[in-house]
Order: sequence, then structure tokens, then C-alpha cells
Amino acid sequence: MRLEFVEDSEFRAVFILRDAPIAFANSFRRAMKSLVPTMAVDYVDVYLNTSYLYDEILAHRIGLIPLKTNLEKFNMPDECSCGGEGCPNCQVSLRLNVEGPKLVYSGDFVSDDPETVPVYDNIPVVELYKGQQLMIEAVARLGTGKEHSKYQPVSICAYKVIPRIEISGECNGCGDCVNACSRNVLEAKDGKIEVKNILSCSMCMECVNVCTEEAIKVEDTNDFLFTVEGVGSLPVRTVMRKALEILKKKAEEMNSILALG
Repeated sequence: MRLEFVEDSEFRAVFILRDAPIAFANSFRRAMKSLVPTMAVDYVDVYLNTSYLYDEILAHRIGLIPLKTNLEKFNMPDECSCGGEGCPNCQVSLRLNVEGPKLVYSGDFVSDDPETVPVYDNIPVVELYKGQQLMIEAVARLGTGKEHSKYQPVSICAYKVIPRIEISGECNGCGDCVNACSRNVLEAKDGKIEVKNILSCSMCMECVNVCTEEAIKVEDTNDFLFTVEGVGSLPVRTVMRKALEILKKKAEEMNSILALG
């Protein structure tokens, strides 16, 4: 197996996973979505809320604000020396004390840890009018998407099979397949039909259906095109690396169980 990056940035990655079983490709996708931990607000202590929103709605909104995460700095609650009761090694408090008139944004929170802050400062939380006040403490901890979607480090994590398109010598170059393809995968060049952009192919098989010469063959392969978009809690490459480490650890645990059996 090997990876080839088509697009690579902190928030988005498009890459090709080659020579991989489809079971591994799906496990990789699921690990990135549900097994890589990130920081998110777990609960909110409301000391004063005279806004038009109920405490529960505020807590729900605040919980969905993505937070920058340093995985080397914090422990999972069940793995922490405090036993999950809460300490500086496994949780962070973000405080908010504001009065209206004001539109409250995610950037108004003051965190105990300068690294654990909202990814974006301009996420609206609530609008306070004159005389209204909000005084709360939001406690964040590590969690995984398997527990709640607010802990997912990616908003999009999908893959598709990259097919193999073969055009035999029986092709008469009529161009019907080129016109039938809505994704411009094929092109007519010097009287021949060639594959121009295999990554855009959705395997709709329209090119095969319109070919009267039966000169086109579209087959599955063990190559997959992944598209991953992060929420900003972790760089996408970090999410990928951590997901692979988790899968490796699970495989090693399974091997040890089988060896004992």
C-alpha cells in the first residue's frame, strides 16, 4: 500500500490510496471519523443567563464549537491519573462573562489553556440585548466521534474506487462515449479515444452502454481516491497519522489475542 497526495493543506487533503483492500480503506475512513480524539466542550455550568435562549440550547451550541487540540498535552479521561474526575491533565475550562447589548462570539471565551481555544473566533453564540447578561463556564475534554459527533476531527471523509478503463483496438473513434460522459473523463485525440481524467470517473458506465463496438471496459481496482476535510481541531495529516496508529494498535491487540488462543 502507498499514499499519493493530490491536494494537501491543513484543512483539506485529497489523496490516492493504492493497492489496498477495500476493508482497509473503509477502516481507515471510519478511524478518521470516529476514533481520533479531539477536544470539545463536555458540559457547561451556567451561573447567570438572562438571554432569550434556554441553558440547554446554549450548551448545545457551545459544544459544537471546534477547539484546537494538542494530543500530546492531555489525557483521555478514562486514562488520566485523576480517574476521570477532572484535572488540568484531562480538561480545560473556558469562561464567559458578558453583558448586552452584544453579539457573543466564540472568540469571547477566555480559556485556562492558551492553546485550547476555538478554531474560529467569529462563530456566533447568542445575541444579548440591553440589560441581558451571560456568565458561564464551559469544561472541555478529549473525546471521540464514536461517543458524540462534536468530537469528530473531520467534517468530510469519503472515498471512491478509482477504476481501470481499457479501450481496445476495436474502437472506431466515433466519440459517442466522449459525449455520453458528463465528467469529461474521455477525450477524442488524433482519431482515438483516450482517458483524460481517470480520477473524475464515477463508474456510471454510460460510456460502456453507448459503445456499439463493445470496445470499452471499466473495471474495479484496489486504488481509492480519498477526500478529507478537517474542522480545524487537528491538521488533516495529523488526523490521518493518528488514525493509522490506532488501526495498527488494534491489529496488534488482535494478534496477541489470537496468539493466546
